[in-house]
Amino acid sequence: MSTLERPPALHADLAIKDGPDAPAETAALLADTWRDPPGVIGWLSAINHKTIARRFIVTTFAFFLLAGLLALTMRTQLARPNNHLVGPDFYDQLFTMHGTTMMFLFAVPVMQAVAGYLIPLMIGARSVAFPRMNAYAYWVFLFGGLTLYVAFAMGAGPRSGWFSYVPLAGPDYATGKGSDIWAQMITFTELSALLEAIVLITTILKMRAPGMSLNRLPLFAWATLVTQFMVLFAMPAIMLASTALILDRLVGTQFYNPSLGGDVLLWQHLFWFFGHPEVYLIFIPALGFMSSIIETFARRPVVGYPAMVLALIATAFLAFGLWVHHMFATTVPELGKSFFTAASVLIAVPSGIQIYCWLATLLTGKLRLRAPLLFVLAFFFILVLGGMTGIMLGSVALDLQVHDTYFVVAHLHYVLIGGAVFPLFGAFYYWFPKITGRMLGERLGRWHFWLWFIGFNLTFLPMHWLGLHGMTRRIWTYPDGLGWGPMNFGATLGAYLMGVGVVLFLVNVVRSRRRGAVAPADPWGGGTLEWSTPSPPPPHNFDALPIVHGRHPLWEPSQQPASVSGLTAGAREVLTTSALDAIAETRPLFPAPSIWPFLSAVATTIFFIGSIFTPTAVWWGTVPVAAAMIAWFWPTRASNGLARALERWPSSRAGATPHETARETARETARIRTVAAPDDAPDRTVSTLDVRALPSFDFSHRSLMWWATAGLMAIEATVFAIAVAMYFYLRGVNAAWPMHAPPPAPLWGTLNTVVMLLSLAPNQLAKRAAERGERARACVWLSVCLAFALVFLVLRGFEFAALNVMWYANAYGSIVWLLLGLHTTHLVTDAVDTAVLALLLKTGPFESKRLLDTSENAIYWYFVVLSWLPIYAVLYLAPRMHL
Repeated sequence: MSTLERPPALHADLAIKDGPDAPAETAALLADTWRDPPGVIGWLSAINHKTIARRFIVTTFAFFLLAGLLALTMRTQLARPNNHLVGPDFYDQLFTMHGTTMMFLFAVPVMQAVAGYLIPLMIGARSVAFPRMNAYAYWVFLFGGLTLYVAFAMGAGPRSGWFSYVPLAGPDYATGKGSDIWAQMITFTELSALLEAIVLITTILKMRAPGMSLNRLPLFAWATLVTQFMVLFAMPAIMLASTALILDRLVGTQFYNPSLGGDVLLWQHLFWFFGHPEVYLIFIPALGFMSSIIETFARRPVVGYPAMVLALIATAFLAFGLWVHHMFATTVPELGKSFFTAASVLIAVPSGIQIYCWLATLLTGKLRLRAPLLFVLAFFFILVLGGMTGIMLGSVALDLQVHDTYFVVAHLHYVLIGGAVFPLFGAFYYWFPKITGRMLGERLGRWHFWLWFIGFNLTFLPMHWLGLHGMTRRIWTYPDGLGWGPMNFGATLGAYLMGVGVVLFLVNVVRSRRRGAVAPADPWGGGTLEWSTPSPPPPHNFDALPIVHGRHPLWEPSQQPASVSGLTAGAREVLTTSALDAIAETRPLFPAPSIWPFLSAVATTIFFIGSIFTPTAVWWGTVPVAAAMIAWFWPTRASNGLARALERWPSSRAGATPHETARETARETARIRTVAAPDDAPDRTVSTLDVRALPSFDFSHRSLMWWATAGLMAIEATVFAIAVAMYFYLRGVNAAWPMHAPPPAPLWGTLNTVVMLLSLAPNQLAKRAAERGERARACVWLSVCLAFALVFLVLRGFEFAALNVMWYANAYGSIVWLLLGLHTTHLVTDAVDTAVLALLLKTGPFESKRLLDTSENAIYWYFVVLSWLPIYAVLYLAPRMHL
């Protein structure tokens, strides 16, 4: 569409608009539009955020139960000396599976799952951004977890610990496929987490209700936003580490082999650069639960909102500077250890600020002591104790004495269970009526709480003394006469009490789900938007999208009601707003349910599982993945026609491009809101905000796709940065570098650099043509850009052939091939995407949103080109500079 035309008249059943007083037929049409389709195919095609989140929550809790059974088996084995309930090899599998399940299949995914359900409701949106990607993330997570447990059931479970240290997890010691399956499970789960992070970040920043500026964002949404940004920069480290591990095991690279230039501490640096932020990926969402529950049951807003937000952000930054305190027993220089000791103490400051703010809220509020608040109050006792032992372990001298003892086990569980699982159970009791429409039983809730509180402390408090008495971690049995028996028996008894508490919780859930008290929309008297919807919410969340003018909209009765009108009820239309001030910008059309995210996840699973057994699966497994992904994004005739009917290209002046028109429309909408506000209440919004004049999409940061592209580039830039850091780390630990092999000849790399830089010109021209609505010209320049990519790939083939070192020769060869392989993979992916977009623009089916896709693809092309420059400098220039 190169001209600015008004869309044709909509079909009659699409002409109904929502508003502040949406009639019953409009609500019914909205529910029918947004609900998932029936039947088996419909079940597999579901994309509603509440459906996906419920599946996530149930799946993660099932993994939690499995991890609990593994823990009970271990505690039974350790209940008395010289016990032989299980053997040492199976015990190794037990603690590996328990830790892996809790850290990778429960703790982070369940926090993202709860956020996936609540965030759209809490910020006044009808959906999460990218609902199909949200569904794909769930299926990938499910298949990854099932792969691990099927392998465990078949006797091929990993046994190198959830941290999988090398060389224990390397090819020489971890025989069989257990460690390979573990490494690929990491890729599954972290891919899911990264996709969820992009979904949640974009949802929070771009889909908030009008008026919900960042300084009105609920604290749980702030905690989620901070956590997901941490995911973007933490998860790539473990994905790259596990990729290097499986390459060492399957194709003979030497990243962790000291005899050929590798280094075992490289694994620990990569793992703990992820592993310590991982603790806060679990902990920070729980802080959001705390704030939501405390302010509701204290009947007042949390004290110190700005301090709480800044403390969350400070915790996230400091979390990335702590990883070496897990490595105090290694050969890290003493000066470096002192820095990480200081950082370990410093991170207690923002946590302390939040605790004081919560205590002030509780002390100045009117408390209602219900089950959710009981679990929150337990947090203070348990987490403070765990935090104190964490500061103790931050001391190098003490850490060297208790390293790898049960003292560390006690600290870890006090922090993770006390700081995350207790608030999580509180969140279950708090939001269960919203999700199900039924109240959980209060009496069983209190029994659950006391069994868990007593059982937890009985289990883990004695472990501090066990560690101080020398009981090491991961020990499968112990002799009599050491004095460990009574404390281990008490710990086992406490674990069974916790198990009984979980059983009572399950009984409570099942019984309440069937015949519990019916929950009203707001059973607790909460102040945030999720409590304004029925319990459970309808498929579309809100009959009319709200307008917000305070941090607690439901606690501000003096404000006049305000809502959005003008969205089409018979289509999956949503409202996007500006990232800072939540000013209405566009009204894009969201995709319908589709089977392709599920089929793409199946193809991805086949790709990853196949690669465990043969490296050739990387080549042939790519084909079904690419085919499924292309089919996923290929527009159907129905969606194409509806998109054309719903497009809005309002023209404010002759000759304006779609991009310029959209910007003017957004500014005009914001101006109308301000002018129409009552004179006596200038901060109030109008009673109805009509958004019919807004465009259906826009470019740059106003586009949801732009934020997805930015998130993808942040992830991949982190991967490239870590890979380059690996290069210099390996160079630093090897006196002879590049391992007695001359660096690559600069001819092919330099030619590739020239080609890449030249491709920027047609790429920019394609972007400009797309933003001007010039379909044919954008197609031409995309084709030219694709030609440059093909030339680059041909030159890359000559480059690989000219390398005088192979990936299996030594660590230098491994890192060279890794860097070139990473960049080649990205270039091939972008080349395929460019070809598909050019085909869509040339032949159709066409919708104007493809111009947006073209513009965002151009941004990603910049990333692919610019990411090559540091790799070129590292591989071709750095070895010749003798730094």
